[in-house]
Amino acid sequence: MGEGFAVFFDIGETLAGGVFEQGHLSRLDVYPFVPDVLKRLRSDEARAALGLISNTGDESAATMNKVLDASGLASLVDEGLCLFSSVEGMDKSEPAFFVLARDRAGVPAARCVFVGEDSEERRTAASVGFRVSPHPLHALHLVEAEFRSHG
Repeated sequence: MGEGFAVFFDIGETLAGGVFEQGHLSRLDVYPFVPDVLKRLRSDEARAALGLISNTGDESAATMNKVLDASGLASLVDEGLCLFSSVEGMDKSEPAFFVLARDRAGVPAARCVFVGEDSEERRTAASVGFRVSPHPLHALHLVEAEFRSHG
């Protein structure tokens, strides 16, 4: 990925609201501002690779991919940077989950950003060197400010 950034998002309550039927995720209601934020982060100017780090309970990769595709999020993130707890065997309470994300992105932790509403998850990401943000719009500002200053 070179000198770019990797921005990893939590899904639920950060990018979208999850809709559950019979105890399983059936769809994602993406927040209206999210597609524009993700497109701006992926622009040639921002050069950010985008991924997901999500605690997915017992939802399969197939289910997650299906709901991401149906919501339109799948086309806005890099498939190889989508980490689901149900697939990886760890969750966002574990620093190793963020280390795995960093390794997949191929950039130093200081060039990785985790975006999520949960302060404990942000604290875990920060413990391995990630920058953190509580909201996608804040993350956009953070990355835009960084690439403007380091062009």
